[in-house]
Amino acid sequence: MTAALALSESLPRVAPLPGQTSLARLVGIGKIYGAGENAVTALAEATLDIRAGEVTLIEGPSGSGKTTLISILGLLLTPTTGEVWVEGKNVTGLGERALPGLRARNFGFVFQGFNLFPALTALENVAMAIQMKDPKAKRPKDEAKRLLEIVGLGPRMHHLPADLSGGQKQRVAIARALGGNPPILVGDEPTAALDTKTALSVMELLRELATTAGRAVVVVTHDPRLERFADRVVRVEDGLIQAIDRPADRPASTHAHA
Repeated sequence: MTAALALSESLPRVAPLPGQTSLARLVGIGKIYGAGENAVTALAEATLDIRAGEVTLIEGPSGSGKTTLISILGLLLTPTTGEVWVEGKNVTGLGERALPGLRARNFGFVFQGFNLFPALTALENVAMAIQMKDPKAKRPKDEAKRLLEIVGLGPRMHHLPADLSGGQKQRVAIARALGGNPPILVGDEPTAALDTKTALSVMELLRELATTAGRAVVVVTHDPRLERFADRVVRVEDGLIQAIDRPADRPASTHAHA
């Protein structure tokens, strides 16, 4: 069975809500740290659509505002100005009690450092994440097994992180992010700690999740070699979105750029 066929048979395809073209949208987002003379503008007037089936890369130098951008998108950080739209509604003013459920339903996160529990097997790491997202989840280990098989780690699901390669650990992290079936996957430098071959393999998996399962994939990176997998490359500098480009070797989307 091909990877694409396995994904299409195992993961329900994501689609926007009726009447919507985006799974999430940032409108005029700004973030200021501090006040008065000590105020620092980390992000200003950022507007970006996140669409089903697309891979979006966020590129820029260190300190440019990339991580702030995806932290606000993933509801981990509150903007100073602007609006965040998720599930077809403006969620900017929601209180802290409403955000964890909204975040768990809509976002899966993949980090550079894997963030796996060293004393737990790959299977246990993914199952625990599923239970944390939904304490009422039925048979979380069965779901974790299914997700690990999707990312190609079925034979190593009972191994501890110390017995896995960097690429295998990141695949565990992707399986964990897929727990609960979120429509949007957000990666903060998920390939930075990997060698070139492994990094490209991980990006191929994320690209397949977008193409075959309709996930929106948003990845912060410094690596221009990953652009071949992207539908859009968002270039951020000095807290501003400077450009939104489409790699020359990818076909145009049916949606307009935003």
